[in-house]
Amino acid sequence: MFACILLCILFAQCKKDEVAVPEDDVNLVIAKINLLRRSGCNCGTAYMPPVPTLSLNNQLQNAAITHAKDMAQQNYFDHLSPEGGTPAERALNAGYTGDFKAENLAKGYSQADQVITAWKNSVSHCKAMMDAKSKEAGVGMAQNYWVVTFGSPL
Repeated sequence: MFACILLCILFAQCKKDEVAVPEDDVNLVIAKINLLRRSGCNCGTAYMPPVPTLSLNNQLQNAAITHAKDMAQQNYFDHLSPEGGTPAERALNAGYTGDFKAENLAKGYSQADQVITAWKNSVSHCKAMMDAKSKEAGVGMAQNYWVVTFGSPL
């Protein structure tokens, strides 16, 4: 009986640890994007000067998490859901009242640094991260699907 209880406790602790790591990586994504925004960077051949940092927005975060989970559960990788839902609609459905700006997606990466590097090496994704019109963002991750949703308050 004691062994069963101990096993259940250890299993619960492992599950808890699995949840904590992606959450830390999600927070790290915003921090890494803000580091780029503070220092400026090259997006392809275009130099993007420093811009103000992004604040975390809960509604954009919920939209990003929902899309990452949906892609993982339905095994697709696209800005449009199989039902035809768009990034702007997801932000609106999550209660976001600001102006949707952009959405970056990544798949197949296990760490935040890998995702940021991939986005920085893609001109369009890099420019989305460096867009001064974006003032806030939310990040979601499920399995190896990553989403960042950018917006600006009205």
